[in-house]
Amino acid sequence: MHRIPALLLVCLLSVPDRAGAQTVAIAESWTTPTAPVRIIDNIYYVGTVDLASYLVTTPAGHILIDTGLEQNADAITAGIAALGFKPGDLRIILTTQAHFDHVGALARIKTITGARVLVSAGDAPLVEGGGKGDYLFGPQYYFPPTKVDGIVREGEPVRLGGVELMPHLTPGHTPGDTTWTTTARDEAGMVRNVVFAGSTTVNPGTRLVANERYPRIADDYRHAFAVLKSLPCDVFLAAHASAYDGPAKMARARAGALPNPFVDPAGFKEVVARSERAFLEELKKQESR
Repeated sequence: MHRIPALLLVCLLSVPDRAGAQTVAIAESWTTPTAPVRIIDNIYYVGTVDLASYLVTTPAGHILIDTGLEQNADAITAGIAALGFKPGDLRIILTTQAHFDHVGALARIKTITGARVLVSAGDAPLVEGGGKGDYLFGPQYYFPPTKVDGIVREGEPVRLGGVELMPHLTPGHTPGDTTWTTTARDEAGMVRNVVFAGSTTVNPGTRLVANERYPRIADDYRHAFAVLKSLPCDVFLAAHASAYDGPAKMARARAGALPNPFVDPAGFKEVVARSERAFLEELKKQESR
C-alpha cells in the first residue's frame, strides 16, 4: 500500500469491505485503465494509471509483477492481450508487497491464467490469508486469498525463458516486502539495470516503536533502505506509477521519445533518499513521545 498523493484526494472511490460494514477510500487512478506501454526491452507496463503491474516476457512464457486491486484483473489481462501476448501464457506471478492494492487481483489472475504464485516467506501468510494478520490493516483491507506455490528467498533468482529476476528482501512496509532487479537492453543495445522497488513508505498509524505485532519493524525499514541504496539502477520502477513520474514517462514513451524516458538513475536515488528521510523523521517523532 502507498499513501494517496494529495492531488488525488479530490477523486476518491468508496469500496465496501467484505463484511459490508466499512469502506476504504481509494484514488480513482488506482482503477482507471491506461494503455499498456513498453518500458524497455521485454518489460511492459500493464497496470492502471497509478497501480503498477509489470509484464516481463520470455520465449517460455511470461512473468507478472503485482496485480493491483481485485477489480483490476480484467484491465490487466486486457492490457496483456493488447500488447499481442496471451494471458494464458503467463507462467509466474510475483509480488512486491502483500497489500490489497497490489495483490487484490492475484487470486483471479491465477485462476484465469494458471500461473504459479511466488511470494517471500514474510508475505506468504498474508497472501494465503487474504490480508488477515497484517500488522496494521484490519478487515476492511482484506482481499481474496491465494495459495502460494513457492517461496521467494534472498539471492535465489526466479528464472524463466532465459530471463532472471533477482529478489531482494526490503521488509518494513510489509514483513515480506520484496524488491526485484533484472537487466534489459535499451534502444542502443546498452545493458541497463532495472529495479522494481518495494515500497518503503510509512503508512499513517504505523507504530515504529514498541510495535508488539511487528517488534523489528524499525530495523527492517533500516535494512530496506540499506538494500535499496546498494542497488545499481538505471530504470526505476515501483508499485505505484506516481512514485517515479510514471504517467508522464509513459506518455513520452508512447510518443517515441529518445533516449528512453524510463532511464532515470537520479530519480531512483532521490525517491529512496526522500522516503528514508520521512521514515527517520517519523521514527524520531515516535521515540520522543
